[in-house]
Amino acid sequence: MRAGRLWIQLRDAMNVDKAYKPLFTALFDQIKRLNPGYAPLRAYGSIIISSPTAQAFYHSDVSETVFLHVRGDKRFRVYPPHAPWVSEESLEAILHKDQTEDIPFDPAWDADAAVFDLEPGDFLSWPLHAPHRVENTGGLSVSITCEVVTRESMMKNAVLHANGVLRRFGITPKSADAQGVGAYAKFALSKSWRLAVRLFGAKRPNPKSETTFDVDLAAETGFRDRATV
Repeated sequence: MRAGRLWIQLRDAMNVDKAYKPLFTALFDQIKRLNPGYAPLRAYGSIIISSPTAQAFYHSDVSETVFLHVRGDKRFRVYPPHAPWVSEESLEAILHKDQTEDIPFDPAWDADAAVFDLEPGDFLSWPLHAPHRVENTGGLSVSITCEVVTRESMMKNAVLHANGVLRRFGITPKSADAQGVGAYAKFALSKSWRLAVRLFGAKRPNPKSETTFDVDLAAETGFRDRATV
């Protein structure tokens, strides 16, 4: 980890580990006390350990995120959550699991980014779907990342997912608005489509779950890419 270029994500560790779960519960209890009206439906906490030279490339998450930094120095660049920095079509594809969260990046967009240099003890959150990229800038890095589902994020994602369904039938969506009667109709369409896919769709792996490398401690980066056909 110290010499390579690796990320280890202990998924849901904050939810299931007996030592961490009380801390995770207390964290969100405090956030809710400090922010009246904040009512997350679900939250999942993972621990991320990464090498001093590791980075996360430009991507967009489909959950709201609360990020707590524990060890090392880290630089975040956060970009506006709309076109041209991220397209609705890309978000639809992510929600339909047609692609990972990685999306096209133009280096010129760095001029539009908000830059945050994190030290241990810092806390960061950003707007839903805002693209971001991350670089470790000093030492082995340890962080806690919390994926949060709120009513607002659930509705917005349902509308985008439903728009992706409409495109499959050759219909160009007129709006991605998550308010009003149309949004509730798209919410119902999204739920119905997900159920149909679960019952009748072909099984396929989530793009993120596909293993494309092997850990190789002899390699300079700590891993070796698998050959692709």
